[in-house]
Amino acid sequence: MGWRAILLLVLLASCAAPAPPEDMSKGPDPAAWFPADYDASRARFRADCARYVTSARDFCRDWKVPSATDPDLTVDYGLFSGGGDRLLVLQSGIHGPEGESGAAAQFYFMNRYLPALRAKGVDVLIIHAMNPWGYKHVRRNDETNTNLNRNFSVDGSDYQFDNDSYRRFRGVFEPQGPVDSVFWGSARGTFGFLGGFVGGGFSGDALNNGLNNGQYAFPEGINYGGRAPRPQQGFLVERIKPILARPYRKTWYLDFHTGLGADGVLSVILGKKPAPGPRQELQRLFGSDQAQGIEITDPTTSPGFFADYGDVIDFVPSLSSRPDAFLAVTMEYGTMGLDPVNELRSANRMILDSEKYNFHCASQAVCDEVDANTREMFNPSDVVWRHKVLREADLVFRTLQDQF
Repeated sequence: MGWRAILLLVLLASCAAPAPPEDMSKGPDPAAWFPADYDASRARFRADCARYVTSARDFCRDWKVPSATDPDLTVDYGLFSGGGDRLLVLQSGIHGPEGESGAAAQFYFMNRYLPALRAKGVDVLIIHAMNPWGYKHVRRNDETNTNLNRNFSVDGSDYQFDNDSYRRFRGVFEPQGPVDSVFWGSARGTFGFLGGFVGGGFSGDALNNGLNNGQYAFPEGINYGGRAPRPQQGFLVERIKPILARPYRKTWYLDFHTGLGADGVLSVILGKKPAPGPRQELQRLFGSDQAQGIEITDPTTSPGFFADYGDVIDFVPSLSSRPDAFLAVTMEYGTMGLDPVNELRSANRMILDSEKYNFHCASQAVCDEVDANTREMFNPSDVVWRHKVLREADLVFRTLQDQF
């Protein structure tokens, strides 16, 4: 079979048959919870936050993000504290276009579960849009092209990590020049990955590590983690650490994401070194919920996942006075799947988005197509997918309400 036929089969395989319709009468209506964009999301967060301030201990605040291009970017956050002995934290939007799903989960939580948890003696901290520039401009990275979720380092050592696999495949990850065509750009990426797969002894480990672990040498590249802390790290240390450092009996920190994993499945991804006690409690609460679309995932052993450098969930336990009672996890809603074809589609979309950012496109129509693909990859418009997000969030929050 010739290479053109092989390419055609690979690209056609990405056009999977649509999933059977789901009964959406059982669960929350996505239209009521998913915001239209960053501005709408921030306005709703501020309104909902203010509605639930009921005591002198509660507050709603914003922190202005330094920006060379936009004077109106903020990380908004609210603390609802009755002097409880447990703390639940919900964070969204550290990767820009993933912010809408995280915000939807936050809005749903505030309106459906916040009062009940407070009544049970649980303090709640909600952090909205950690990366407002990326949220506003449909980019996972911030305006310096830094992936904030590769930028959080406890001791600064992550910035010295040399991703040799990224160097090896940099020509695949960083094509030079404007995006001429999404189709042919994807074809170019497909052949690059196939070549890397064959050259790697028919293993994709090096490609996966190169693309995803984070890299700190090439500022225009993919998953660039920076060479020093971005302002959001200062925000967590200055504004959030005084809350996390309170002597809570236990703290759970849920950081909402989208993209990685099976379509519509909520993967609860552990950090590199989760405390044993909280990990066991997580397993007790959600270990039997796989049939409901929730999976506890160890990124070091689960196929298709990866442990990255500079992840916020590995950073925030260092801000706690009781790290042994602190659990930080990534709440990752899958969008495209973990099969090889969809992993390839995802990688090509990330590469084209980066190429567009660095070199623009041959036409505005091509740029619009790249943006649309990025948006659908991280914030699908499919109402069935959004229904799953809220249904699984509801199960998580209901379980926490009953057993946290």
